[in-house]
Amino acid sequence: MGAWPRRQIDGFQVECQVVRLDDGVLAIEVAVCRAEAADDVPRRWSLPRFVTFADAGIALRHAELVLSGIVSIDESTGEPRYGIL
Repeated sequence: MGAWPRRQIDGFQVECQVVRLDDGVLAIEVAVCRAEAADDVPRRWSLPRFVTFADAGIALRHAELVLSGIVSIDESTGEPRYGIL
């Protein structure tokens, strides 16, 4: 996991990453892995692909908001559960 906004939630390390879809088109993905397992490959959960950004700074601020809206992680699938976004 890198330098993106992250939190520990329900024993998982959760990180919101800004990813490049196309030239000048950015989106947000949520990467989830077990906090205690250093070799755990993160599962990735994309926001809907119509939620895109042209500016990296704005995308990063939205990633921080998305991370703050995650209230729990499904124990079996690793899927984030959101409160109000």
